[in-house]
Amino acid sequence: MREILKLIRIRTIVFAVLTMYAMRYWVVLPMLELNGFTLQMADWAFSLLVLAVCCLVSGAYVINDYFDIRTDRIAGIRDVVVGRSLSRRSVIILHSVLNVIAVLIAFYLGFAVGVWKIGILFFLVSGILWFYSSSYKKYFIVGNVIAALLASLIPVSAIIYEIPLLNMAYADILLETDTNFVYMFNWVFAFSWFIFLNILMYEINKDIYTSKGDRVNGNETIPVKLGIPAARNIISGLAGIAMISAAFLYYIEFTESLAILVYILIAVLLPYVVYIVIIQEKGGNRRWQLCIIRTITVLCIGVSIFFKHFFQLLFAE
Repeated sequence: MREILKLIRIRTIVFAVLTMYAMRYWVVLPMLELNGFTLQMADWAFSLLVLAVCCLVSGAYVINDYFDIRTDRIAGIRDVVVGRSLSRRSVIILHSVLNVIAVLIAFYLGFAVGVWKIGILFFLVSGILWFYSSSYKKYFIVGNVIAALLASLIPVSAIIYEIPLLNMAYADILLETDTNFVYMFNWVFAFSWFIFLNILMYEINKDIYTSKGDRVNGNETIPVKLGIPAARNIISGLAGIAMISAAFLYYIEFTESLAILVYILIAVLLPYVVYIVIIQEKGGNRRWQLCIIRTITVLCIGVSIFFKHFFQLLFAE
């Protein structure tokens, strides 16, 4: 069981669950309630959606480790589970079961809300993750960007079923007021943007320490193609973009909220500065670097705690 939990990256699964529930109850729900609406997707159905996303994420890690056996053994930075504690056959079976569960749940929920095509999206993501692990990740930059893009879909997945249900429940009001619920995507997209940047940094950071194995395996990662110093500079540049984005978002959206200002300064900008300093240190500790960027990703989601307070200010009039 311990090997399976290690294989599916239980910490990442916990983060995915946290992110989806944060989007639902700390971002979407306050916006709806302050405008006189309420959530339409039942809690049990949303829990099924969370399970589907977690299965998809777990399956991605399982198949990635399956194809990365040689790279991980050469790099020697973590214990190799596939082929040792778990047979290759059992790993493929586990990957298949996880993806089947995810796709079946997605289609079930899609039919329930009258938009069955959403299930196709899960099927396509499952396929992309397979090809990412088997080939795309070998290409320069492409693998890192795909991993970051797919991770950034986690916040969006929290509302892809909710919006069709809201449109059906409040169709008359929407026609009378000539409005829609698409504006919720704008708020959720902000979280997706920071997850995209953070996961991109994480993947490049990770590649620095697997460059030996990647080189032997023919993976053209940024550290292999451009060198480790260049990879560190790219990571620092991405962290700078994230900091500028946080400052810009505060300027255009959150100037009415002192609580969000304090949170962004202490829990977002300061950790990014620390990360930039540490990533530039030669021979820096890998675990410490990756731990910081994981923590920053959680803190970027954590700002949603203050959103109900902000929405109350925003819609006060």
